[in-house]
Amino acid sequence: MTASKLTKSKFRLAFECPTKLYYVDKPQYTNQLMENSFLKALAEGGYQVEALARCYFPDGIFMTGKPSTESTKQLQENESITLFEAEIQYQGYLVRTDILIKHQNHLKLIEIKAKSISNEEIKKIEKRDGTINAEWKPYIADVAFQKWVLEHAYPNYRISSYLMLVDKDSICPTDGLNRKFLLTKSQSGKFSVKILEPLTPDDLSVHLLREISADHLTDKIWTELDVTGLSFTEIFHEFSQQYFVRGELKYVHHGFCSI
Repeated sequence: MTASKLTKSKFRLAFECPTKLYYVDKPQYTNQLMENSFLKALAEGGYQVEALARCYFPDGIFMTGKPSTESTKQLQENESITLFEAEIQYQGYLVRTDILIKHQNHLKLIEIKAKSISNEEIKKIEKRDGTINAEWKPYIADVAFQKWVLEHAYPNYRISSYLMLVDKDSICPTDGLNRKFLLTKSQSGKFSVKILEPLTPDDLSVHLLREISADHLTDKIWTELDVTGLSFTEIFHEFSQQYFVRGELKYVHHGFCSI
């Protein structure tokens, strides 16, 4: 039997509450969790935002459904390349990156979020005392986990991380751009976005999404302490241990929990 992997989606659940890792692979709970996750993403327009983001990288290659060995092969054989949904694995940890750009020995990780932000709001990601605002911790933690996996899977590369968010300060350059993105559902129940007609140069002339460097934030979150005095690093290793060992699970409610 294939060993379970701690994936990006499972990491998000653990960030909400580590106890959810105990239930995530159990059929009686999995369907409900998947449905809730989809409804949330749909409400935020997440699928359409991801599709738009990829349009800004016309040379990108889809790696959907391909194993991590294929991602490694592409990165090794190409000095410069852009991959969509590249699978990266380190031991029992597995992530599928939204956008991964390689140039020489540098890997640029871009995590797309259907969350809007303005220039003024960027300043509010961190509080006055320098800690990360609670509203942003789940997003930063998500990127931090992916970057951690990349750093361990490719130790000889320099890794930088970014959030790609909806830019409140941008104005859509054309009318009806949103109608070009159609949310579809396959017979197997999988959702995806179909681009009904190619985007024009005018459509892409103004970027409606913006990249925000997350490196200093990902570095910071690993050392931030919760209300019990534990660092995020300690909490991460604790719920990783719980997930992989599958021993008796003690409920752990920490200061990073979103519930």
